[in-house]
Parts: sequence; structure tokens; C-alpha cells
Amino acid sequence: MSSAKGIPRKLLQLTVVTTLLVYGCGEQPVTYPARRMPAGLMQDVAQLQAGQKLFRSKCASCHGKPSEGRSERAAFFNPPAPDFTGAHYRETDPAYLYWRIEVGKTVEPYRSQGSVMPAWGVHFSEEKIWQIVAYLQVRAH
Repeated sequence: MSSAKGIPRKLLQLTVVTTLLVYGCGEQPVTYPARRMPAGLMQDVAQLQAGQKLFRSKCASCHGKPSEGRSERAAFFNPPAPDFTGAHYRETDPAYLYWRIEVGKTVEPYRSQGSVMPAWGVHFSEEKIWQIVAYLQVRAH
């Protein structure tokens, strides 16, 4: 048998596999409910302090800096838990942050990506989730 005939077939197979890997590893767009952050929340010092308190007590063990009580186990998360200090979190849609806090790992693509984020919507009121969202956006620098 001639090996020249096998080259185009192997090239096609390699192209298909490469395409699937690139597509499968890429960012998957997510859809989430439209929500509006309560007016004035970002300027309300008491609400921001409440969000900071909630973050420190419920979120910092995974999302905080080491000085805020980040747990050593957080180093093993894959995907890693962000600390929300990156400037892009200031511009992140508040509705998205609300939704992620609310549903945690229970939805795709996060479930199949191995997220360990709990769904806080069953534990926090809407007001508390918005307080955390506002704090996260103020926290970003």
C-alpha cells in the first residue's frame, strides 16, 4: 500500500481533532437573567459595608486574599476561584455576578468545568446578594 494516500486522511483527522479541541476548550458564552442593581447601592456606605462583611464571612475563604482568610484548599480549585481584585470586575455586568452567586456551580458550563462554587441563592436574600455584588465591584481596582 502506498503511504501517500494515507497522508490526506491523517491530515483530515488531525484537522478535525484540532478543531474539536480548540472549540471544546474555548470560552462558552453563558446566558443569565437580566437584573438591575438597586439604584444608589454603589454609593451607600452601609450597604457596601454589609457586602464586605458578608464577603469576609462567607466568601473570603475561597475568594479572598491570604490576609483575608483565604483557605489553603482554595489553591487546589480547578478552575481557580478569583479574588475579584482585577479591574475588569468593576465593569462586569452586575446581573452576571448576581446570577453566579445565586446559582453557583449548578449550571453549565460551570458544573462540567469542575466549579465548587456553592449556590448562595437558597441562603441569601436578594438584598444580601446585591450587597455582595456591589462590594465586589468596589473591591476591584
